[in-house]
Amino acid sequence: NLKEVEFNIKIRSLIQSLEQVQARMKLWSLFLSNTQVVKVSEDPDHANKLIELLSLDFDALCEFDKLKASLNENELQVIQKLKEKSERGSGDVWQQIFLNSLGLAWIDHIETKHPELRMVSSGKMNSLEIELQEQIELKQNLSNEILLLRARERVTDDLEFNRLHNRVSYRDLLHQVTKKKKIWPLRKVVSEFEDEIFKLLPCWMASPESVSALFPMKEIFDLVIFDEASQCFAERGIPALYRGRQAAVAGDSKQLRPGDFYQARWQEEDFEEPDAEVDSLLEIASRYLMTLKLNGHYRSQSLELIDFSNKHFYDGKLQLLPDFHQVNRQESSIEYIKVEGLWEHNSNKVEAEHIADLVLKISQESPAKEIGILTFNVVQQSLVQDCLEKKFASIQLQIPNRLFVKNIENVQGDERDIIIFSIGYAPDKKGKVSAQFGSLNAEGGENRLNVAVSRAREKIIVVSSLWPEQLEVGETKNAGPKLLKDYLHFARQVSKKDFQPYVIEDKKYIQADQLKKRIAKKWSKSVIELKEDAFPFYDLTVQHGKLFKGVIFTDDNFYYESLSAKAPHALLPQLLKKKNWPNVRVYSRNYWCDKKRLENDFKGFI
Repeated sequence: NLKEVEFNIKIRSLIQSLEQVQARMKLWSLFLSNTQVVKVSEDPDHANKLIELLSLDFDALCEFDKLKASLNENELQVIQKLKEKSERGSGDVWQQIFLNSLGLAWIDHIETKHPELRMVSSGKMNSLEIELQEQIELKQNLSNEILLLRARERVTDDLEFNRLHNRVSYRDLLHQVTKKKKIWPLRKVVSEFEDEIFKLLPCWMASPESVSALFPMKEIFDLVIFDEASQCFAERGIPALYRGRQAAVAGDSKQLRPGDFYQARWQEEDFEEPDAEVDSLLEIASRYLMTLKLNGHYRSQSLELIDFSNKHFYDGKLQLLPDFHQVNRQESSIEYIKVEGLWEHNSNKVEAEHIADLVLKISQESPAKEIGILTFNVVQQSLVQDCLEKKFASIQLQIPNRLFVKNIENVQGDERDIIIFSIGYAPDKKGKVSAQFGSLNAEGGENRLNVAVSRAREKIIVVSSLWPEQLEVGETKNAGPKLLKDYLHFARQVSKKDFQPYVIEDKKYIQADQLKKRIAKKWSKSVIELKEDAFPFYDLTVQHGKLFKGVIFTDDNFYYESLSAKAPHALLPQLLKKKNWPNVRVYSRNYWCDKKRLENDFKGFI
């Protein structure tokens, strides 16, 4: 027991210590939190740990103090608001909140400055889209009527009459084209009656050679259009171009080149001029004229028919939307038929006979289908033709009028519903496979293959005596035979219903958080699946198992890359309607502003 005096002394000492602690607490609060003070009081060694940490972070703390001291009032308020929103948040959380708030403020500023950006959340965008489609259709109809009207008016404009009121215009021209003797050459008629002839016939279609033979060497046409310019030698096309005030040169550098039809040209070996070293009119035109690429493909009704060419020749840039009903039939568009044929005398009789049976079957079951047969050499072409004639003659039927049998060197420009390939190459009697690829192995031979495999509208049937692995192409000089082997692999894969479309990686438009990815993640279910890569160049497809239900478009990369407003808002809806595809477009603003309403719209669509 302490005496009163001793007790008072200890109490006074304790009070003095507490006063000192209280005085120091004000200083500690500047540097330490309450939690740190409590830990130091409970564990004196904790102070050494704090000192050690302080020595490590001292420079950073100094920089932090300098930064804090440099902040203005608005910046301090922002930090305070961030602290209120996320008291225990890390720097990354604060940064995310700040950037999100900045983005919302910027969007509000832009939409205030440009109110039309809010149209997607109202019905105005939809009404404008419908109006645009109607106006385009109206313009197309009116343009056709105006063209015909002006063509008729030109015939009767500025008619000349003599004093007896007999028509003088066209009188001499009528005489020259109806007389029976002393007939003028056509070139002279055109030269003498140029104005009258072009009033009556404003549009002409002729080969470059015919243009040079018929028309005088001057600008007599407003526009000269060249089609299949990749097949025309430059020197044969330039004279025709000279006859026009404007020119449009169309062609495909991945298809047949000049000379593929065994045309000869004269060249001086010592003459060095870049333009003279160019073969086709298309090539020389691309050196001087603006070049535009047409990426839409309209012949094939399914992706399988054009996917090989798209991957190996067009860098994955061809765009195609197949017919909705066609794609849901779940039928392979390429059929690979293996027969046991022999390679004799550069031909394969077993394949030719099988193709004759196949053509007969198709023509009886589907007489409206147009059929084309392609071979890889002239001998096989003749053999197939003979077998067809014998087969149809044996049952007293005529070969369908729209059927052709051609080799790959002269099929450009043709198309048919069904294309049948006779590969021809096969083991000989000794079991040895020795394929002589002929023109396919020449320079540019791969272009012949590209032409051949892109002729079908509905289906390709490959009749082969070989599996792709049996075709030896390792020692071939050029790419044609190698691509043929690749195509046989592809055809067999599609025939087995094992097909995935070729999709190129999008590098033009970078967006970490694309709308289509969010939609696919949010609304894909166990039964309904939203896929990004089912069809190239279309954002999402809705699938119920293997059946397609429709297409979803967003304002992501494909919308961003559109050349004009007409493409996504008028031409694409017209194409979708023509191809029978249910579709819906989702805009980012609607997704963020009213997800519940969007979900209700999706329920009806999905």
